[in-house]
Amino acid sequence: METKLKVYQMNLEGEIDPAKMAEIGRVIGQLIKGEMYGLILNFDSAEHIHFTILPMLVEEKRRLQSFGGDIRLAGMSDYLKNIFRTTGVLDEFQVFDTPQQAAKSFGVSKPATNLPLGL
Repeated sequence: METKLKVYQMNLEGEIDPAKMAEIGRVIGQLIKGEMYGLILNFDSAEHIHFTILPMLVEEKRRLQSFGGDIRLAGMSDYLKNIFRTTGVLDEFQVFDTPQQAAKSFGVSKPATNLPLGL
């Protein structure tokens, strides 16, 4: 019997800078250690993302995929999508209007909202 992929939602706020990218990387490392391989990045409250960190986000996605997981994006404004598009990484991700739609794409009804990993 196949087990369902465990999915976590990370809510991003304000400015997404290299420090926040480092936090995302730590979360992904914890997800891998905890065998929780689905990550939804919810950009609902994000205002800006530094274009320089987008290649790192693609690398983190590939690292998670190597363990059978994935990163999905949700709640992105047109402004944020344009930053991803301009840097050529938008096509690397599945993008959804809501975290709930992203969760369904993983085959779960809703993501966990609290990381049980002390972060």
